[in-house]
Amino acid sequence: MLLKRTFISVLLCGFLALSIAGCADISTQGLSGSSESTNESSESDSPHMVVVESRDEQPESSRRWFALSREEQRKIDDEEMRQNMSCLEEKGWKVEQTNNYGQLSYSIDTQGDDALFAQMIRDSEECEKLSPSPYRDLVISVPDIEDIYEYRLTVKACLENEGIKITDPPTKQKFIDDFRNDRSYWNPYTDLMDVSNLTASRFREITEKCPQY
Repeated sequence: MLLKRTFISVLLCGFLALSIAGCADISTQGLSGSSESTNESSESDSPHMVVVESRDEQPESSRRWFALSREEQRKIDDEEMRQNMSCLEEKGWKVEQTNNYGQLSYSIDTQGDDALFAQMIRDSEECEKLSPSPYRDLVISVPDIEDIYEYRLTVKACLENEGIKITDPPTKQKFIDDFRNDRSYWNPYTDLMDVSNLTASRFREITEKCPQY
């Protein structure tokens, strides 16, 4: 739903509800929505964003968004998700609300029907247009990227405290350069997803203790 706004990837398609933008389950032709979007491209783990050097160069809406706490951002995301769900229900879709480990999400089953799947995508896009957000199409600054890096260091420490072995992070400058150049950039959750014997209940426990954003 919020492909252009969300900048921290989920990397949880095997465990969590799937995103409209990035992880629709084509094999079952169902769809799940989440206020956290994913992008499975091998080139980047986030949607492309315009990067500027300082916050002074950002539009006011972007400065306001990045000044919000993560909890405040999540509440806004959830409210937009509720609006989208309501709109889809009004269009006749059966929307099943789920809880994506503390984050509002939903699913729609199109029963393997390609035509229904395509129609559902069109309806979802229309619903987004009906409730435009002032926080779409964000411009991110280098200080904001630095904040992401610092937060991921705290997530790394949290995951390691849960017994997950995490690869060494890149330097802050490399992280910024990778983000700026739309390359895949470091996320400690990648190592969590590589744990072969992780049960769903243990995964839920870890993600609740160490939220990735």
